[in-house]
Amino acid sequence: MLKAGMFGGIALLLLTACGSDQTTDEPLRLPEREKTWVKTEQVDITKDAALAPKTGAAINIPINEDLREELLENRGPAPKTAVKDTDSCLAMLEPLDKTRKFVQREGGAWSMFERSVLIKPYSDNGMQIDSNLNKLVFSLRHLCQTAQGVPQNDLALKVNALIDQMGKEKTREHFIEDVGEAPEDVELWLNHAEFSKKNTTRKVPYSEIQELIRKTQPLLELYKDLLNRKVSESNKDAFLSDSITLLAIIKDRLANEPRVVMAMHEDTEAPLPTRWEM
Repeated sequence: MLKAGMFGGIALLLLTACGSDQTTDEPLRLPEREKTWVKTEQVDITKDAALAPKTGAAINIPINEDLREELLENRGPAPKTAVKDTDSCLAMLEPLDKTRKFVQREGGAWSMFERSVLIKPYSDNGMQIDSNLNKLVFSLRHLCQTAQGVPQNDLALKVNALIDQMGKEKTREHFIEDVGEAPEDVELWLNHAEFSKKNTTRKVPYSEIQELIRKTQPLLELYKDLLNRKVSESNKDAFLSDSITLLAIIKDRLANEPRVVMAMHEDTEAPLPTRWEM
């Protein structure tokens, strides 16, 4: 009887051990509640939520056509002395940049939307205004600083020095075969070096940059004006329309103003070298 009990206990332990091993081999399963929550749980949507505008939505906000024409036609005052060098160009741009910084220290266009529940659902448009206006001002600064040519960065200087010594193809072979770099990275460096070398001799007349700065001043003035508006039910639609109009003009200028497009392309970050040393 004692022996039977012992054998029964041993058999039970063996079965338990086998069952444990089988459980370990099975794939991990998410708890049923988590799986349901992520993929299949139905959430009731209230009428108010369904009708509420989506965050950042610009749909159904009309452009203020009169304001648009005004912003496109107006110019800031011409400087007493025409822009003729980097210093005078940056001096003309400085008041615009001060306005940009002042508004953004106050929270920028994003905070203008966030501070009122009436327009908060559209606050993504405020972030876009801040971001795109920064790009526009930075592009103008880049033009001021590089009107007589764009200096090469360290990467371009080093790659071009190798190209001058052994030619483009040998330089490519050197990086890929001798150093062991990825061909895709090497192409980026070679293209960047060639692009940078060409830009050292490109010129932009200061008179063109002066005109671009004058065209941008009304946009900064509206940016500051929007900051000072107190949004209420009576002026909510006007605020939304004016802000969307400002955003549309800035985006169009970044996409279609030739000198601004060129500046943004030139001012992109250089690709980073990985392992090689020169």
